[in-house]
Amino acid sequence: MFLRKDRFFAWGTRGWIGALLLLAAGFFPGQVHAQSPGEGKFIVVLDPGHGGKDPGTLGTRRTRIYEKHVVLAVAQKLRDMLQDSLPDVRVILTRDGDRYPSFKERVDAANKNRADLFVSIHCNAAGSSAACGAETYVMATNTSAANLEISKTENAPMLMEENYREVYRGFDPDDLESNIGKNIEQFANMKHSIAFAALAQEGMNRIGGRKDLGVKQAVLYVTYATIVPAVLVELGFLSNRTEESFLHSEHGQTLMARSLYDAIRKYKIRFYDVLEGNTSSASSIESVMSAVLADPSSEGQDRDAASAVQYCVQLTASPKALDVRTNVLLKKFRGVVYFRENGMYKYTTARVSRYAQAVEALADAREKGAKDAFIVAFRGDEKIDVARARSLSGE
Repeated sequence: MFLRKDRFFAWGTRGWIGALLLLAAGFFPGQVHAQSPGEGKFIVVLDPGHGGKDPGTLGTRRTRIYEKHVVLAVAQKLRDMLQDSLPDVRVILTRDGDRYPSFKERVDAANKNRADLFVSIHCNAAGSSAACGAETYVMATNTSAANLEISKTENAPMLMEENYREVYRGFDPDDLESNIGKNIEQFANMKHSIAFAALAQEGMNRIGGRKDLGVKQAVLYVTYATIVPAVLVELGFLSNRTEESFLHSEHGQTLMARSLYDAIRKYKIRFYDVLEGNTSSASSIESVMSAVLADPSSEGQDRDAASAVQYCVQLTASPKALDVRTNVLLKKFRGVVYFRENGMYKYTTARVSRYAQAVEALADAREKGAKDAFIVAFRGDEKIDVARARSLSGE
């Protein structure tokens, strides 16, 4: 639930995401793919928000409708749709009843299972009963884009947990600005999080009939601490009587589940099945980025992102695409990406902005068995000499 006192952060989906997608692509070219263990299935973690002692937001009626019940019903319907129609998908629910999983439990469900996608499902609320529509949140990467008041509201249940300061010592709910941009592994997955968020918005608008409020940023622990593509979805407003009735109904819950099912199916085809050998898919990360980056409002930010000097460590190269989940070397690393050069697939660690960080990453890579690893540098999408990069960045 996001309880808002006024309208906020009115950037549209395309307005800021173009720059952020290019920034993510500049930092991490190629495809980022979460490593799934064991069965080789596409793993989706569904996180019905709140639960148990935490009801979430409440509806407007005398017999109150609780957010925790609505989102659980949608998550269960979505799980059934995925399992019935996509046999190569494994679905994990962070809760399958009226209980309260801690924030850490929710995140661990994604990280420990090395999920391919984490979707936290919520309902919204506002001071105005006229507010309506669906919106999806990804991890905030800068202060100007993040809505910190909403972030505080959504993270509030954390304060009910015992010893929360010790458990979440890497995350400060009282100083959210200090958490922005800290999690490098999750930032490596940012473009995939954004891509799924855009698909979720499209589905909730086209299938669910919800007003499209866009993809936005917030400092939320469940997207901050996950090291896989992760989003938080707001299905609609329980503070709006019409939307409340829709979300409480069997029909409305089925439509919202179908909306997210459609988004997950499309996301899997675009970014997972291609790596599994389905080269017939017409969609790719490049086509998604091209469509979003067509928005001219982000051109100035795009140029700044494209000119940034970045470093990474090349781990190995191959004339054929490698599966980062099963390759003996690559499966030891998180956030592995690749670029194409001279007919070769070249696999690297996530990019960093400082040469000293790259030196540390190189030492780690060699310790893990990448004996021939070395540092490479980029300026935007252009590979450049490391010495030149250090000169340009003043290092």
